Amino acid sequence: MNKYIPDIYNLIQELSWRFGSRGLDGECCGDLSLVEYMALKIAWESEELSIQEIGSALNFTKSGASRIIDRLENKGYAVRKRSPVDGRVCCVVLTAKGTETVTKIMKRNTAYVEEMLKDLKPEVVKNVKSALEILVNSVRRQGFI
Repeated sequence: MNKYIPDIYNLIQELSWRFGSRGLDGECCGDLSLVEYMALKIAWESEELSIQEIGSALNFTKSGASRIIDRLENKGYAVRKRSPVDGRVCCVVLTAKGTETVTKIMKRNTAYVEEMLKDLKPEVVKNVKSALEILVNSVRRQGFI
């Protein structure tokens, strides 16, 4: 085993804690859990995804994803709509409240990261981005634990 692997794991865990459901100042996403926020963000990034596609992106079953979407609907962040292409497929569409919430959270968290990295040289920030992309792509290829 590479001697840096335990350090990398510990750093990932620290980042997960700082950016996870504990979030910034003890809050991630208002009245949304982290998994609800992630589902909402996935739907925001790609218009009219099916519940199954959202579940797949989060590594959840269709029924697990349906429960998350139920909660998002009950909170007024998303609605289910029939696909115009295939009426058997149910898509998730954000409401104005959902779009506004994702935009607000993204803006706040982006400002936080910008503040953290403001004293670094642009090439160092680019290297941080590249390293994180490599890590995320490796996780995606490998799958979830």
